[in-house]
Amino acid sequence: MKKRVLLYTTVGLLAVMLIIGATLGGYALSVNYGLTGLKIRADLEYQTVEGFGASSAWTYQALGLIEDEEIKEEAIEKLYGDSGLALNIFRYNIGGGGKELNVYSDPQRGAESFFNADKFRGDYSVFADPANYDFTRDQGARELFEKALSKGNIDEVVFFVNSPHYLMTRNGLTHGSRTKENNLKEECYETFSDYLLVITNWLYQNIICKYDRNIKVYISPVNEPQWDWGGRGTSQEGCHYDPEVLAKFYDVFYNKLKTYNEAHGVSFMMDIFESGNYKLTDSGAKFQTYMKELSKYDYFEEIDVLSAHSYGADTNVRARNVAYSFLMRSYEGKKINVSEYCVLREGVDPSMDMGIYSAQVIMRDLTTLNAVKWNWWLSVSTYNYEDGLVYWHTEDNTIDVTKRYYAMGQFSKFIEPGSVRIGTEYGDSLGWNGVECAAFIKTDGRLALVVINDSSRSHKIRLYGGYGTVTEIITDPDRNWAVREYEFNDYIEVPANSVSTYIFTGEPPQEITSGSILGK
Repeated sequence: MKKRVLLYTTVGLLAVMLIIGATLGGYALSVNYGLTGLKIRADLEYQTVEGFGASSAWTYQALGLIEDEEIKEEAIEKLYGDSGLALNIFRYNIGGGGKELNVYSDPQRGAESFFNADKFRGDYSVFADPANYDFTRDQGARELFEKALSKGNIDEVVFFVNSPHYLMTRNGLTHGSRTKENNLKEECYETFSDYLLVITNWLYQNIICKYDRNIKVYISPVNEPQWDWGGRGTSQEGCHYDPEVLAKFYDVFYNKLKTYNEAHGVSFMMDIFESGNYKLTDSGAKFQTYMKELSKYDYFEEIDVLSAHSYGADTNVRARNVAYSFLMRSYEGKKINVSEYCVLREGVDPSMDMGIYSAQVIMRDLTTLNAVKWNWWLSVSTYNYEDGLVYWHTEDNTIDVTKRYYAMGQFSKFIEPGSVRIGTEYGDSLGWNGVECAAFIKTDGRLALVVINDSSRSHKIRLYGGYGTVTEIITDPDRNWAVREYEFNDYIEVPANSVSTYIFTGEPPQEITSGSILGK
């Protein structure tokens, strides 16, 4: 009897295994040989995208001063021009005067300050008087800022700060003497606020308003507050803030900001809190602790977008899921701006592999974290490091870019501010074929689909719809933003090792506006 039961059990298990094997085999054939379908869920609306940007830190100080106008124009066009990335967010670095101190091995990593330090005699009220500033300083950054604004794509400027002015710090430097030192003097909270408001207003009135006075202006007084920013080996401007200290300073700054706006007829906004990352599992970041302290103050209710950096998360989907669930559970209504990211690696990898990796970071921040803005770290770099979109080679005064640049452009050039991300359901639920995608309704009503194919095989994706034509833009190992337009016939073919964007023209089918599902 036992043998018979064992036999039946064995036969049953074999049958189940055969069924599973056949199912998985069929699944594998489906996803690997062009039979995968994509459902576009127009009934599922997520975030409205507010744009893409990058930072002006470090390199702009030197690049803007060279005599070669063609090189400067080339760099800015690649970033903010229509033929380039068409970035709409400019992050301008307000320096703390580290360049004047000359304490960093790389002089570029200490920024020039507009404040004339000779005016200070121990009375901090001098920081509130614009007459004590020299706005001919930071000439290189100012010149490139104007060139970027002249392209006509910028609708948001963020003035961000790594360290308070050294005259306001405990040790007289633009970094701490010890690790995790709260270097901003408490008695200088209002002084630091005055400093930022005077500089921002001058740059707004004298530069931004020459191009468009309706450009949104944010001030971000603190950058990555939880990191050390002090001790031996500190290589750049930076300032640590404990959670309670940061929350209290923001309260002072926010009240000064409101008063300043009313007195000067401007509408500057506060940007917080530029977290070093948003990973809840990173004990060093203490994202939750900072959020808890910030939420104790009234200004927190006035902030609907929180800035955080994507370091540490990289391509990790779970880290994003945990962070987003935390925000929805504890701070519903708060949106995320990924205000900084670069790949923390030595060397510059020009390959498509790095392009795909970077695109996956952007894609997952948009689709899992629901980020409303996304910013790369250095827009222009001179370093042998994975931190730049554009690389300026000072030895021969040339400009070049990598596949990472083109991968970011697959998003920034075609997903304009105001586009709405909608749902997608891709048939490869197990992720075997390396394809991931995001769909957006553009401001003109057209559907834009960004697809990453991280595999060595091209894939046909079936997507039903009554479109007339599709415009495909492809970046792969052999092409950069290669454009082709063709009549749409239920399928798009995604090349191997690529980041592609598909824009569907003509009248969209009724299903996309009624909230039904496209695809099968």
